[in-house]
Amino acid sequence: MTIDFSELALSPNKSRAARNFLGMSQAQTAEQSNLPGHKLKRFETGNYVPDNQFLQDLREFFEGQGYNFNDEDTPGAKAKSRGDVFPAGIVGKTGGSPMETDGSTSEKPGKLQRPQTANLQFMRITPLLESDQVDRVFDCIEANEAAVTAGADQKISCGFLSDSPDSGTQAKAIAMMRSLAENGVLYARLMGRELLPVNPSTGSSTAKTVGDLMCLAMSDMQSAVIDDDKKAQARRKGRAEPVEVLQALVG
Repeated sequence: MTIDFSELALSPNKSRAARNFLGMSQAQTAEQSNLPGHKLKRFETGNYVPDNQFLQDLREFFEGQGYNFNDEDTPGAKAKSRGDVFPAGIVGKTGGSPMETDGSTSEKPGKLQRPQTANLQFMRITPLLESDQVDRVFDCIEANEAAVTAGADQKISCGFLSDSPDSGTQAKAIAMMRSLAENGVLYARLMGRELLPVNPSTGSSTAKTVGDLMCLAMSDMQSAVIDDDKKAQARRKGRAEPVEVLQALVG
């Protein structure tokens, strides 16, 4: 698929240039603009083209912060003038590659002439999901990835007089694997496949198969994300850190 970014309200390089000029991270931009962070992240990697309304809203946000898209894109210029402290890893060159452009007619490095074309690999998302459902799916996937990354740095605790991980450590590892499994289920839903149907009548004491147990483990996640079930969302938010294996799996 070939995309001419000159036809869009904003290009990936323009977005990065504006953020760097303002000294803002992707997370800060998403929070302050009230736009989905997963869309911004995927858009700026160049492998996703969001809807035009998102691009227009993002452009207007940057302009509202004082960025002029005809400005020199000196990294962090606006933030430096305010005396801001830069978040680690945010300020840098805005030209992602020699073939990338921010859409201007400047001959400067990283700002090649229009139009820019890019070959994009894309995933077909099922039309059975509404746009707000897709947004919640990607938000959950991103949150799970962050949880896995944070959990991977935790130290292993061993049992009493044992070199083996204790039950708490095992529970944390299983909780991380559960997050990865949730992402697998969610990616399947994006492609129109329901791997683990939600069955609210199934409890841990009535589960007859491993599949029943997995459906139970995924039921709150699917209800919260796909159905926007507020009670399921509250249960997930209030879920305590697991200390036992079964709690990590279905708690």
